[in-house]
Amino acid sequence: MTTDRTQATPARSLLAGGYRGATIGSFALVFLAAFEALAVATVMPTVSRELDGRAWFAAAFSAALAASLVGMVVVGLWADRRGAVRPLLAAVALFGLGLLAAGLAPTMPVLVAGRVLQGLGGGGLTVALYVLVAQVYDDVDRPRILGAFAAAWVLPGIVGPFAAGLVADTV
Repeated sequence: MTTDRTQATPARSLLAGGYRGATIGSFALVFLAAFEALAVATVMPTVSRELDGRAWFAAAFSAALAASLVGMVVVGLWADRRGAVRPLLAAVALFGLGLLAAGLAPTMPVLVAGRVLQGLGGGGLTVALYVLVAQVYDDVDRPRILGAFAAAWVLPGIVGPFAAGLVADTV
């Protein structure tokens, strides 16, 4: 007779000692990635107009999406072999560099290059977080942390476009 681990292990608070850092950190990363995704969609028409790059508009989105697929595969393989921490840190660094490059871009081609870095990092970040969940959380607690990831999209979905529009209009 086999024992079902989900029934043998009681659920713990996602903010319990062993989970606290992983829960807060991973929730924050999902929140920031969600905010970025929604903000970019809101401000890209203004950005492409300001940088005289309307012809690059679609490339700014498709480059990030294509790069995210590459990031998912590369980071997924790396995280499966070595654990989630280093691939996650690398993905966050790429995402941050992409944000910086895109945010300071003087031209649309530079912005698209920054979006490629964002895509690599964002795709890798997503996969590395799922590997982290598998490594850190007990089976019984995994659905709740994944639910928290979904919840991390709610506030950016409500205020992200407004905040991004406000920044685009004032900065």
